[in-house]
Amino acid sequence: MDIKKFLNIDIEPAPLEMKLDVEMRCREIMASDNVIDIKRYCTHLVRHKLEQDMFLASMLGRLIELEANLVVKELRKEKPRNPIKKFFHIP
Repeated sequence: MDIKKFLNIDIEPAPLEMKLDVEMRCREIMASDNVIDIKRYCTHLVRHKLEQDMFLASMLGRLIELEANLVVKELRKEKPRNPIKKFFHIP
């Protein structure tokens, strides 16, 4: 499944340079025989991923909140309000 948009935000593919850098790091790890360093690196990545997930969840929650506020403001602008009708309780 190839997702291109999420919450009307375009998801851009990673640049080729970043993909190449990741591939080089992966190959270095696979070629390494030092199990202790690999374990340390993996545990660091797992902890770092948790921090990133919490940050992204917070940002996503805030983005949804702002989008909801924008929709509410737009809906309120669409309703024409007549102060005389409101005063006399006329629908």
